[in-house]
Amino acid sequence: MMLKSNLENLLDWSKSHGAYFENVEFAFDKDRGVYGILKHEVNLDEPLIIVPEALFITPEMATKVFGLDEPVEALSLLLLAKLKFDRKETLINGYSLSKMFEPYIAFLPNSCSEIGLPLFWTDREQELLKGTDAYPRLEQKRKELHKEWSSLMSLLDEHNKLDLVTKETTQGKGIVSWKSFEAYAWAHSIYCTRAFPNFLREQSERNLNIGFLCPIVDLLNHKNGEKVTWTCADNSFVFRASPKCIRRGEEVYNNYGDKSNTELLLNYGFVLDDNESETTALTLKVEEKVIEAGINFGLKLPLGASANGISFNISLATPLPNELLRFMGFLHQLKSEKNQYTLRMHLEGISKLRDILVSRIATFKTWKAEEHANTNKKVMELVKRYRSSQKSLFQRACQSCDSTEKSLIQKYKPLTLQRALKSDSEFEKCLTLIFGTNKVNEIEKKGLSDQVLLLFIVRCKNRELSRDSPLRFIRETYENVSTTIEITREDVVEYSDLYHSLFPYLSQKIPEVFAAGDYSAKSMIIAGTVVDRIVFKRNVNGELYLLQKIILD
Repeated sequence: MMLKSNLENLLDWSKSHGAYFENVEFAFDKDRGVYGILKHEVNLDEPLIIVPEALFITPEMATKVFGLDEPVEALSLLLLAKLKFDRKETLINGYSLSKMFEPYIAFLPNSCSEIGLPLFWTDREQELLKGTDAYPRLEQKRKELHKEWSSLMSLLDEHNKLDLVTKETTQGKGIVSWKSFEAYAWAHSIYCTRAFPNFLREQSERNLNIGFLCPIVDLLNHKNGEKVTWTCADNSFVFRASPKCIRRGEEVYNNYGDKSNTELLLNYGFVLDDNESETTALTLKVEEKVIEAGINFGLKLPLGASANGISFNISLATPLPNELLRFMGFLHQLKSEKNQYTLRMHLEGISKLRDILVSRIATFKTWKAEEHANTNKKVMELVKRYRSSQKSLFQRACQSCDSTEKSLIQKYKPLTLQRALKSDSEFEKCLTLIFGTNKVNEIEKKGLSDQVLLLFIVRCKNRELSRDSPLRFIRETYENVSTTIEITREDVVEYSDLYHSLFPYLSQKIPEVFAAGDYSAKSMIIAGTVVDRIVFKRNVNGELYLLQKIILD
């Protein structure tokens, strides 16, 4: 009842000072809060709300109250805190701002908890956001806000204004001092949820973070994509909504700009289902030298990329940003691909990115709401909706990895291991004798893929292949590797057990294949490097591909 009474007082006060909103009816509901309903159809460019400048709380007021020469971003917040919590009148040249804005200030929430921003949730409630984009930004915002308040105190001290403002915290038990950080934090919440950018009324304004408060318009709820316009003309704020988007009896929405659920949650205390502007960040950490090498390679990395993390934005519109795909491909570049971006790199990068996304999705799935049964129900519901929206973005990105990978395979038609084996029927028959099967999927299940690949590559090297043979590129890759590879003692040790498990047994049992040509330990080591260069395994179905070297743009 108190809020409804305060709302009526606010509406009467604003009308008495020249505000116009005859076609908008404001109402209050305990579930929806305050909202506006359109009374009648509107014509094109017809204003719905007009608020005269006399009702604004502006940065200029703050500079006058505190006696500074220039507007300071944080000073407006301190003025609002003073109007809300100071028992003494706030005056400008004898004019009482306290009395003037009393109906508006009385309508505003009385505490940070009423506003509902995560910044003022309990520690336990904030921890529900761990593993999401919101949590690190929340911690950073808390630090920045306190630093901002401390800097403001120092500035006022420097200008000998601490007779007005001191760093006391309370005026008595249960009473918040307007000079305290608690009051400043409250004012920050109000500005987050209600302020408009000051450049609307002052075109010379360069600081986009300086805002002003405009009663009545700030009662409207936000909706992404809503067609609205804000203008300041004839010393008034004019609000219009597109007649194509709103009909009689429907809610009148404002639009603070298309925002992600992370922005909405942290700055407004709510999230939207099916938010078309939803985004999340995938942060990768690599050494500084890798970042430098990537930039030299020609990669376009997000601003702020450093060893502390490179954050790539994933959105509904762009679930797989090209710069992320190319960066992942670059991370899997071989020495033989220096200054090149190949199909193998691209596919390998997509595959590894998919693994990362699957891991991120798993962290969301393991989080269980029932483990936090005693948490505030409204907070819990908000967190569940937010976490769901974040998870869905990673799921969509994962699906895009699969579809992108499939499209590349359909476009370039790389040779599958199954087809490669069928083109050498003699070798294929040998596999049944050696391993009990020549089916690639069964070979994979038995963990024998590496052995088969090594033997097949050496086989291609030892065979006479026609110029149009689909296997010729394997032999050419082998020959290229053999002229450049430097075999180390570690290589010999790595392949020793595998080699001796196959030879001389195979050359004795199947001499027509494995006694003809070079099947030495060295050839197996060379074949191992060839595997790195040409083999790609598609994780979706386990299919093995032998890739020719294709350079992409």
